[in-house]
Amino acid sequence: MAIAAGLVGDLYLRDQKPELFPSIGKTPFSLISHEGKPITNRDLIGTPTAIYFGFTWCPDICPTSLSKMADMKAELAALDTAGQPLQLVFFSVDPARDTVQQMADYVSLFDGDIIGITGDAPLIDEALRRFGIFAQKVGEGEDYLVDHSSSVYLYDQTGRFEGTISPAEPYEMGLAKLARLVGAKGLN
Repeated sequence: MAIAAGLVGDLYLRDQKPELFPSIGKTPFSLISHEGKPITNRDLIGTPTAIYFGFTWCPDICPTSLSKMADMKAELAALDTAGQPLQLVFFSVDPARDTVQQMADYVSLFDGDIIGITGDAPLIDEALRRFGIFAQKVGEGEDYLVDHSSSVYLYDQTGRFEGTISPAEPYEMGLAKLARLVGAKGLN
């Protein structure tokens, strides 16, 4: 009896624990794209996706990461066996300054057809919480920064989490991860 109760209790507790990296399908949001159109988590399912959480006023890691991701996407697309297309997403952690127009201007600076996502602060905060993303305002006034998770989060076409690319990883290692994600031959 005690063993059975323990097993049932263990199953109950496992079902109650949040996933460390939930699928896109389990992270519902309804926000706005850089084009001013509604966008939900469901819109990101169907294509392998790389999501970077950052902000447009970021002085270094955000533009470097987005540029690197755009370069990797272009390199994959140039392969004869490129596999599925890759969707790049820039998800704002600073909705106070990252307006739709600011996001549109920012993502246009990078090749790679990046989808910018922003919205009202409470909705962004809830989406970040669901994705398990750290973001915290640092400083006062208009020149504040936002400390945030800086890895790129990778999801397959079903929206299942497949891994990350750390900013410290060598370019070739990140490229190989993306090649596996999209099913490209020759790099994975």
